[in-house]
Amino acid sequence: MVKKFKINVHPLYYIVAFICFITGYFKAFSIYTIILLVHELGHILAALILKWPILKVTIYPFGCMTTFNHKLNSSIIEEFLILLYGPLFQILFYMLYPTPYHYFILFFNLLPIYPLDGSKLLFLGLNKLTSYYYSYVITYFISYLTLFFLLLIDINFLNYLVLFYLLYDVSKYLKKLSWVMFKFYFERFYYPIKYKKNKLIKGDKIKKIWKEKNNYFYYNNNYYTEKEILKKKLFK
Repeated sequence: MVKKFKINVHPLYYIVAFICFITGYFKAFSIYTIILLVHELGHILAALILKWPILKVTIYPFGCMTTFNHKLNSSIIEEFLILLYGPLFQILFYMLYPTPYHYFILFFNLLPIYPLDGSKLLFLGLNKLTSYYYSYVITYFISYLTLFFLLLIDINFLNYLVLFYLLYDVSKYLKKLSWVMFKFYFERFYYPIKYKKNKLIKGDKIKKIWKEKNNYFYYNNNYYTEKEILKKKLFK
């Protein structure tokens, strides 16, 4: 049985819709919105198939965002599949309704800017290359730098409005870092998580803990499990 979830429309969506209405671009904005909804439907369907609990779906003028109630230590493959279903659904919709808007939406959504799909794809890729903490921080800096360069481009007022909101969202992304990391570490400590690959970490810095690996620490000439180090760090 599928649990009900909230669908919210962000105030910025109404502002952009009104501007498009008075400037004669409301038809284009409506088509744009339909494509965004189809794209997000792909993410939602994949989440339902994989039995990820959905809390809410928020509609923005630049895209939709589905919030899940899932563990941060969930499967990277599952996260990738949920990401992949969005573009796949949009490509299928393009076959039924070909329009140039598809190209812009796909390109924009793949930019490495939080909370766009491109930033999530970047984050998942970084999880394979470095620790969860550094993956988060690198994603923030790349999001910030990408936005900075886009704001230097001579674009219209609506684009600036969207980009400045994304800049605000990126700043919130960094503020959530402490809470996100505590949740990530708590899951590692509380749940019986086991993986096929191991990672040996020199020192006792929990920022170096990798996702989807059994992390072991070599510290003061002794070996420790990550649960032993996390207990020491989290429950002093």
